[in-house]
Amino acid sequence: MTIEAEAEIRRTEAAEWFSKLNQRQVTTADIKEFSDWRRDPENARAFSRLEAMWDAAGTLAKTPEMAALTEDATNRARQAPPSRRRSPSGRLIPLGAAGAVALALAVGSWSWWSAQRPDAYDTAIGEQRTVRLEDGSRIILDTDSHVTVRFSGSQRLVTLASGRAMFEVQGDAARPFLVKAGDTEVTAIGTRFDVRRTGAGAQVVLVEGKVAVRREAASRSAWTLAPGQQVTTSAQRPAVVAVNVPAATSWTAGRLTFENTPIAVAVAEVNRYSPSPVELRDDRISSIRVSGVFDAGDVDGFVAALRDLYALEATRAPDGHLVLTGPA
Repeated sequence: MTIEAEAEIRRTEAAEWFSKLNQRQVTTADIKEFSDWRRDPENARAFSRLEAMWDAAGTLAKTPEMAALTEDATNRARQAPPSRRRSPSGRLIPLGAAGAVALALAVGSWSWWSAQRPDAYDTAIGEQRTVRLEDGSRIILDTDSHVTVRFSGSQRLVTLASGRAMFEVQGDAARPFLVKAGDTEVTAIGTRFDVRRTGAGAQVVLVEGKVAVRREAASRSAWTLAPGQQVTTSAQRPAVVAVNVPAATSWTAGRLTFENTPIAVAVAEVNRYSPSPVELRDDRISSIRVSGVFDAGDVDGFVAALRDLYALEATRAPDGHLVLTGPA
């Protein structure tokens, strides 16, 4: 059974339980059966999403789609005789017109709501997460990142609202894989690439395959990348350049790689992974170049290396964060 088919079964069962629990009479046995069903985390998630949809019904009911759905369900319920239906546990239960309308409305509105609402995934500061999509593609989310995913019959769309992500895309010529990051759109069929939000656009690094990158507001701003190339669309004059892919994507293995990087830039990158950022308080050392590989989130190790290599001073502020200054 496919992931999509399993999800559809859970949605239907959630709708049935929602309809049943909103009837006037609910037995203790019903509550126990529902509790057993909801112990499955995926079932609980399906029911919670249905409850969230229902809470928004006041707004949803005003839409033309919802009004048409409700009218159609009501008409069908009036024309059909009272029926009997199996509960999620397999027991037959009576459903009158009101129950049929509630069930049809719950199932129908859930399907409509799911089609309109994209799936969302995010990470906290210092967290990384791998998400497997229904088509077999994968997204590796970096620290403090947020994406939404919406699949349709004609395209697969991911919006990177903030942060950075690595995309490992399964080929599907009939449904292009699109990543939107600010004013930038990346199109791929089967490939592996890294996208990071920068300013109003994005930095795109191609690991393997082929991608087309364009800025939506500028028709002539388009680039095609080959493996080992990068483009930063938010730059004043974007250009395709060669890049050290292992270094640029080392974050996916929990490493930060710096190659002749100004300390100010390196500190800013390290701070993305820590709730207690390092403060660079001395402009004299901002442009010092640093090279090395560090564990993401290991602020103390990073600061210790800078102290040893460049004789910098590191002190603790009252709130516990580290302050870097140049030698006295």
